[in-house]
Amino acid sequence: MTHLLFLLFCSPALPIDTLDAEVCVTTSAINPLRVTAHTGMKPQSKLWKYRDTWWGVFSDSTGTHIWRLEENRWQRSLGISSDTDVRADVLASGDLVEILLFRGVESSLIRCMQWDRDDGHNISLDHQTPVKLDEGVETATMARDDNGRLWIASDGETTIHARWIEKGADAVSGSLVLAEGVSKDDICVITSLQDGSVGVLWSNQNAQRYGFRRHVGSSNPDEWFPDEIPASASAIDHGDGMSDDHLNVAVGSDGTLYATVKTSYDTEGMPLVATLVRRPYGRWDPLYHVDDEGSRGILILDESKEIFLVVYTSYRDQSIVLKRSHTDSISFHNRVTLLKRDRINNVGATRQNVSGSFPIVATQGDSLMHTILVELK
Repeated sequence: MTHLLFLLFCSPALPIDTLDAEVCVTTSAINPLRVTAHTGMKPQSKLWKYRDTWWGVFSDSTGTHIWRLEENRWQRSLGISSDTDVRADVLASGDLVEILLFRGVESSLIRCMQWDRDDGHNISLDHQTPVKLDEGVETATMARDDNGRLWIASDGETTIHARWIEKGADAVSGSLVLAEGVSKDDICVITSLQDGSVGVLWSNQNAQRYGFRRHVGSSNPDEWFPDEIPASASAIDHGDGMSDDHLNVAVGSDGTLYATVKTSYDTEGMPLVATLVRRPYGRWDPLYHVDDEGSRGILILDESKEIFLVVYTSYRDQSIVLKRSHTDSISFHNRVTLLKRDRINNVGATRQNVSGSFPIVATQGDSLMHTILVELK
């Protein structure tokens, strides 16, 4: 029998490693779900909110489905692929949901529309569009610019790539190389910025730096600004350097880009889990230290409370943990444990900015997905 578990992190009787009194965290556990593909791929997002209901795309032994979160469990809503090894990236905007069914080189894109009527919730599927990626690809993500182009960013063996689909079209463009000379372990993430542009952030472990390029939607697809080399002045000559292949981003309504990343310093007292911040006018803050232990972080922004959360795996404690900071004065509070299980890893959430409550998912091994509902009070 599975029981709901409720944890409240705001009592004064609790130890100092909870959030401070002005922000409390309540968590409730959802029944675990058997899956056939873990919830990782770092920069991707598999969850979205539509009309007060949370949705997700996960694979199980019967295929890949859109799932609806109901009460204390995930309920299959619609099958979208017979493949059982999909690691999806979801981009939701209004009634339109675009799902990148990532399966390496031979991936695909599917669009669907959601709407509610008196007879219940409805989802209509469009046909799948093949998306051929590059050899050695580890992950891929999507974003849309203000010209209506849908962008797909991905890595290759030693390169970072962008592809696009014009508004109203189905055909995917050829590859546009944004960066060369990265290692085969490096990845990237693309996001929409509030000025209508899109930006691609990538790791470059060979250069021991991060890279970032921006494209304005009104310009030609192959016109991108040069590499901004985020927070390069923060890089120090230590360990394997400032960069590692861990990226996840959120963007504020003012255009501020927040990214959780991982360094390769691997030394107690030095930043391992870290945050990069790009201001709307293009300046990068120095690298912010989140933790000297941890991996595979995601970043969740709640502008209603003027905070952001970094949620990540603690391998030391076999836990999913979070730290939070105010957006106007970045400094991270002590960690809070959200979920503790053997072999727990690969935390995931929504790319939408949240307000008060949201689910996170993580997998135990590669086959058991846990869900925690987090409420910020």
